[in-house]
Amino acid sequence: KVAPIKTNVLLLGETGTGKEVVARALHRRSGRTGEFVAINCGALPRDLLATELFGYEGGAFTGARKGGMIGKMELAKGGTLFLDEVNSLPLEMQAKLLRALQQMEIVRIGDTKPTPVDVRIIAATNEDLKDAVAQGTFRGDLYFRLNVIEIAIPPLRERKADIGYLAGIFLDRLSQASGQGAPEISGPALKAMQDYAWPGNIRELENVCERAWLLSGGAAITKAHLPPRILEAAHGAQPGEERGGLGEGFDAGAREGAP
Repeated sequence: KVAPIKTNVLLLGETGTGKEVVARALHRRSGRTGEFVAINCGALPRDLLATELFGYEGGAFTGARKGGMIGKMELAKGGTLFLDEVNSLPLEMQAKLLRALQQMEIVRIGDTKPTPVDVRIIAATNEDLKDAVAQGTFRGDLYFRLNVIEIAIPPLRERKADIGYLAGIFLDRLSQASGQGAPEISGPALKAMQDYAWPGNIRELENVCERAWLLSGGAAITKAHLPPRILEAAHGAQPGEERGGLGEGFDAGAREGAP
């Protein structure tokens, strides 16, 4: 229901739960013809954020490219701009982003004329923005502008039914790349994986699957191929509440970009 509508979406979830995969799935189903452009707001120094988002004119500052640079927001015209770790934006950039979203236009650094943009915003955070608003570190008006539709992605420990499904995707991908058949996961090995808390979420699961695939040599994956931390947790684990699996309802296209 959300994907085809040009409305802002806020994705909530711990690190490694696959927020960008969900954002890409929304873009694929949106029907928008422009690019999917992602920017990690927490990975850039604050003095580069404005140029990355809005771009700049040639000669706008020392070291600027002669021909200037198109910002990510303009690059995503007709498509989707994914703002990962949006909670990391400094307050002065929050004000500039809010104005750009309200007017649907940007002004490049060193320019005076506004440039209209047609962009769909999907933001993601691993922190509770309501708390950030209460503490004064995140603007309330920007929060409500971004949070038109809120989608919470549960951690993997609360999605026990998805572990075998996602592990199968990762093993299929590894096997296809090597030209081998995908190995099966033994019942005891799957049970140990389901009992583990997965602090690194789906990203950690992908790494564990690659390790197990390498150690198994194409044979069935057993508990012997799992990392010690998973085996240790299996003896005294208290699995999280199960919320149901992705199953057939998950976009088949997301198999290609599973987190």
